[in-house]
Amino acid sequence: MASLLRVGLGLAFVAALACFGSPASAQGKGTVYFLSWGGTIQTMLEKEGWAEKFKEDTGYTLTLVPKATSAEIIATAIAQKDKPQVDVVMCDLAAFQQGMAQQIFADLTEQEVPNLAKMVASARLGKGGVATYADILAIAYHTEIFKRNGWAPPTTWKDLFRPELAGKVIVPPASNTYGMYLLVELARENGGGERNIEPGFEALKKLAPSVVDWTTTFAKIADLMQQETAAIAVFGNASGWEIAKRGAPVNVIVPEVSYVSPTVAGVMKNSPNAEGARVFLNWLISEKVLTYRAERFGQSPMNMDVKLAGEAAKRVVAGKALETMRTVDYDYISTVRAQWNEKFQREVAPIR
Repeated sequence: MASLLRVGLGLAFVAALACFGSPASAQGKGTVYFLSWGGTIQTMLEKEGWAEKFKEDTGYTLTLVPKATSAEIIATAIAQKDKPQVDVVMCDLAAFQQGMAQQIFADLTEQEVPNLAKMVASARLGKGGVATYADILAIAYHTEIFKRNGWAPPTTWKDLFRPELAGKVIVPPASNTYGMYLLVELARENGGGERNIEPGFEALKKLAPSVVDWTTTFAKIADLMQQETAAIAVFGNASGWEIAKRGAPVNVIVPEVSYVSPTVAGVMKNSPNAEGARVFLNWLISEKVLTYRAERFGQSPMNMDVKLAGEAAKRVVAGKALETMRTVDYDYISTVRAQWNEKFQREVAPIR
């Protein structure tokens, strides 16, 4: 546990559990270890005061155990299967399903986590997972570079292949969730799909010489955009808006054909603090928290009680609009994902 304290961000929270309908009492205080990303999660909890809000709301101490990618998050959780050191795990859906396959997550009930009753039907993943919010596969582009060169703003995935953008494109690798969605979409646009992925790889090979970086983090995208090393990037819409808020002249567009990328959370079986874990998960999917994440980071809330207005209502895909997004066959992809990742590293990444 000491190792977790060294790598984690010690964040304390306390409060009236009734605000979120939690059945736990303040007498059940303890530490909840939360395995997820740094990024906007750290920003939320540490930099923008939500650690204190949770402190006021619950009575539990939280230690964030941050990892850079969903692959690292779920690998860490699976490695702890027999003796968990973390309580709550949150990552993208494709990675979370790997944990479900390993049966590492505890069943969740509305009695223990009352806010589950407020989630859209598609948010529930089996008995042990819940989609908290979602990002949308999107294109972020440097408005000043486009304006300076007289380039038309991008509107479709085909715009990534425009010759004037050679050497200025950022695309995540196939091992990244957004990279996986793009791979599938390129396959579909070229006559294939999940079960015939080769057209997608052929498209990525054509795009590869234009790619300046196959990055997995929005922080690096932000740096490359600020430096004007890159002009256009594929990533989640929320990350694009966050880059813009940090000062880069970036606009975000969601092509007509796009994909929902849910962020999923669950409680580890035999977690060190099972009661506290459910209190935290209930808080995490509350109207209060998900309204904040929609307004602050542009993420689509899965809690039906969230009502958006103003700029957030314009930028955030929510409600019925989410139903228009494309989906993929996650069950099938989980059986071939490792092969796709290896093929990408072998055949696409080396192309310059």
